[in-house]
Amino acid sequence: MFGFSITILSSLLWPVLPSTPVYIASVVVGLIVLKRTPVIAGALLAVGWFSLFVQLLLVDEPPNSVQNIIVRGEIIALVASNGDWLSMDIRQSNLKSAFILSKVLRLSWKQAPKLAIGEQWEWVIKPKPITSVLNQGGYNQQRSFLSRHIVMKGSVKSGIKLGEALSLRSKIIKKLKPELAHFAHGDLMLALLLGDKSLIDSERWRSLRVSGSGHLIAISGLHLSVVTTWVFFFSLFLLTRFKPSLSRKNILIAGLFSAVAAIFYAYLAGFSLPTQRALIMLLLLLTMGLMKRFSSPWERLLYALFFILLFDPLACMSAGFWLSFSALGIIFLSLSQWTRRESAQEADTGPLLNVKNKLAMFWSVQWRLSLGLGLIQALLFGGVSAYGLLFNLVLVPWFSLVVIPVSFLCFLIWAGGHVFFMELTQIFTLVDLSLMPMSLGFGLIESLPGAWISVSGQTIACLIFFMLGLLMFRVSQQRWRLVSISLCMPLVLSVLFGLVTPPQDEWRLHLLDVGQGLSAVIEKSGKALIYDTGAAYGTNFSYAERVILPFLRFRGLDSVDYLVLSHSDNDHAGGAKLLVDSFPYARVITDMPEYSQLNCRPKSLLWQGLKLEILAPMIPVDGNNGSCVLRVSDGKHQLMLSGDIEKEAEFLLLDSQQILRSEVLVVPHHGSRTSSTAAFINRVSPQLVLFPAGFNNRYGFPKKDVVERYLSTGAQVLVTGSEGQISVLFHHDERRASTYRGDLSPFWYNSLFRFGENNNTE
Repeated sequence: MFGFSITILSSLLWPVLPSTPVYIASVVVGLIVLKRTPVIAGALLAVGWFSLFVQLLLVDEPPNSVQNIIVRGEIIALVASNGDWLSMDIRQSNLKSAFILSKVLRLSWKQAPKLAIGEQWEWVIKPKPITSVLNQGGYNQQRSFLSRHIVMKGSVKSGIKLGEALSLRSKIIKKLKPELAHFAHGDLMLALLLGDKSLIDSERWRSLRVSGSGHLIAISGLHLSVVTTWVFFFSLFLLTRFKPSLSRKNILIAGLFSAVAAIFYAYLAGFSLPTQRALIMLLLLLTMGLMKRFSSPWERLLYALFFILLFDPLACMSAGFWLSFSALGIIFLSLSQWTRRESAQEADTGPLLNVKNKLAMFWSVQWRLSLGLGLIQALLFGGVSAYGLLFNLVLVPWFSLVVIPVSFLCFLIWAGGHVFFMELTQIFTLVDLSLMPMSLGFGLIESLPGAWISVSGQTIACLIFFMLGLLMFRVSQQRWRLVSISLCMPLVLSVLFGLVTPPQDEWRLHLLDVGQGLSAVIEKSGKALIYDTGAAYGTNFSYAERVILPFLRFRGLDSVDYLVLSHSDNDHAGGAKLLVDSFPYARVITDMPEYSQLNCRPKSLLWQGLKLEILAPMIPVDGNNGSCVLRVSDGKHQLMLSGDIEKEAEFLLLDSQQILRSEVLVVPHHGSRTSSTAAFINRVSPQLVLFPAGFNNRYGFPKKDVVERYLSTGAQVLVTGSEGQISVLFHHDERRASTYRGDLSPFWYNSLFRFGENNNTE
């Protein structure tokens, strides 16, 4: 089990998935050596099982030639709405492999009719791969989707309802949702009871993120554990009082009741994958706890880990998986220490002291959970809510002792009332009141400065070494203590003396992957210049918020000196307001009147030892040809950012007699045929050509013949849609390009789902 589990966890670092012959051979060899070398056998069997599982998940992936397909399935979640677009998850039913493995599709529907969870529909959709934008510090949607068995995205062209929502859960949601909407915390109650987050608006989500308390309203191991524990002890109390028994009969009956309660609660949550994993882990730990056979807490944890990964090997790609097992590890470590301490003091412990010990043990577990999970959160999400640690220190016990049991009890009373035709909706007033401290905490935290502390990539690396050092210090022998202390030193030194700054003569270009748009960051001496912002859609989405700000935090760039907005098109300036508000001291270079501090007339500026040359336009022009063209040089290396200029603007640049030669070129207009004339390419003479174009974009950029035009000059060509973020290091005579998929995160799940690539050359 240990070899199996460790190997499955290591799949996060595999560059490729084993081929069919390789994983079949690994299973055969694993079975042969099972008795002789069980750890190695477990590892080999894990390779085979993981590869087979992923292959089964992707067996019905559409071929490249497919345009529209017909799918049938059940709506399992209404994810979000943005403008007139609705996003939903469906569980597909018309697949030959549906009986083997549950597969989920993420569909978006423009001007969708009224929908309900549990309804059966048939849709005509245009399929899309789950390939997403990939940048340092950003949300890896590909990995997240894979962990939830979402294998395809699609836009709905039409749909026909096949059946109403018939399940008990669907009927409960349909009845309870409008009733809870009248309560101040009805959105949180619906999520807490039924796993339905559709009532939570963007403002509430922001409060949950800032406070670091989103896990409290997402039904998970915490909620199932609390319900199981309360039901177990309450059942045991009643059985002991009214039907006492000297045998273990009452304990087993109480365990059965608590298991049924956990399964029912998981059903109310829709048996989502995270809930299924938590339920399996909980039932396994409960079963082992009720068995007479002795097993240490760590053995139970290994059993839980093994069965979770056997049930779903992709679970390790979920952040919730790491948070759950980290929490269990912290709890087991704390309880094992207190058990040893109480055993040593058992002879001298009286009832009062025993109560004090229990309270001290509870406090020990809580502060370690808050601190430990705060560190895990920093590693997973690139930051930590400073006040969230204290917030959770109070709210986790409050939810465990009050909110969750009161919510579950009120729900049972409400459901019982409906059985007897009684309207008892007002019973949820108790739940509403119990959630009031949470909303009051939101207001308090948001009024305090520095609610979110960003953690750079360097600091994350130091934190990983620090946690490994602490773990080694706790479990290793004396002679290994020096090694564990050395692992802690990078974080200590970074806190005392600051992180190492890059050499003064080194600078970088980061062409970010923002879909069909453009955003680039130039980094020098811990400072940043941003060229364009990517697009914004509706009221809830912008690449500035989802990509640029997380990237800057990851790189530790908290100072932006210049923001260049090439022109006003949404795919270049959609996030302008957010960045201007986020960096009020940044000087804005643009011809957009609402932001302009410096216009785009030709001029030279000096920034961090780099020469910034604004080459065009000579006069303000609307549209693509009015793009602000920027050339950056250090005397040895040159970079040109050309916005969306087209042939007319290129000819004007050629006539201007300015120096255009640039070693690196971010191509005009995403690789459109309206740009990149042969004369312009020859004059610039780029050695490295970067195309800011989204994967499978509807325009077919970059055009094949335009790419060939650059390749014919001997230039290297990279496209953000295929490579993800592209970073170029300039240092002395060295220029080195690295890509997210190829160098920064070259793992198998980042290169998956490439079907439907656009080969449009028209």
